[in-house]
Amino acid sequence: MKQSPKRVWRMASLIEQQLSLQENEINLGLPEAAWLSCLRLIRMRQQTQERGWFQATSRLDRELTTEVLQLTQQLVTLQQELESATVEKPVPAIRIIYEDLLALEEEFAGYDIDLKTKSISVVTESIVLEGVYLGAFEIRLELVASNSDSPFHYTVIAHDPQPPITNDSVTHPHVQYDNVCEGDARVPIRRSLEQGRLLDFFVLVTRLLQTYNAESPYVALSDWHSAECSECADVVTSDEQAYCTNCENRLCLQCANRCADCNSSFCHDCVTRCEVCRDDCCESCLKECGLCRSSCCSNCLDNEERCPICESQEDEETNEPDQDISSPETVSSADTLL
Repeated sequence: MKQSPKRVWRMASLIEQQLSLQENEINLGLPEAAWLSCLRLIRMRQQTQERGWFQATSRLDRELTTEVLQLTQQLVTLQQELESATVEKPVPAIRIIYEDLLALEEEFAGYDIDLKTKSISVVTESIVLEGVYLGAFEIRLELVASNSDSPFHYTVIAHDPQPPITNDSVTHPHVQYDNVCEGDARVPIRRSLEQGRLLDFFVLVTRLLQTYNAESPYVALSDWHSAECSECADVVTSDEQAYCTNCENRLCLQCANRCADCNSSFCHDCVTRCEVCRDDCCESCLKECGLCRSSCCSNCLDNEERCPICESQEDEETNEPDQDISSPETVSSADTLL
């Protein structure tokens, strides 16, 4: 969207004021959440090892590896922030900020300035990483209150969300809940904002979205269209998966139990069996035999809702010959008595 020079200049003025209010102080904190997550996974891993759950242990090993890498990256970032805390942060001239804002219009096809919300947005081209289509992303930069830790806050919003089948909150291997995991790019991105280099900021974030770091994704690209079966823990693709109709657990086709009546898929815990033919059947499709109350599938009940066993017994009782009083044996017995 074409921005008027007046609008661009007003935004540049707001940014200059925002930068002039920032202090050189920096709030530092240890990555406690990542540390606690590692401790939790280690305790869970010890429990699965003691119980001999080898597949669960293997899955926890993968999760722990990812968490340790993220913890390491956060510690490295903390070190870099400590080193940059003493660096002076000169406020750029309003003319430089203005020129950066004009350059954004040439760099990005989608570009918008919103003076009401004090935000700047650009839209990337559609992104494809290792054959996985992720779509275009909006990078939205907002000016925040002067008493905040940073003069800006930004989010990364998927225009055409293509999340992995395991997690709807992830829209990119490095984006979750519209927040990007910056990794090694954290310090350059922070410095570009502190120095008012907005063009550099948007270009850096765009390049980050166009790059895949296999060591620290929220969801690996190799698992984007695959997940573990909740029954056997085998990793299967989306074409080889089914879902339990009752509890919605993900299943591989080998572990999915099909109801003999409705043909829906169920996990082992949510399926039962017909008491007559022993075929898998869901609770909603089972009916009671009108006589013995056995739980049966529809194939094992006749029109009068009798199971085969009760039907046979009733037929035998019906076909037994009634004793006729006028039969020869009856007459002979009567003569004998007389």
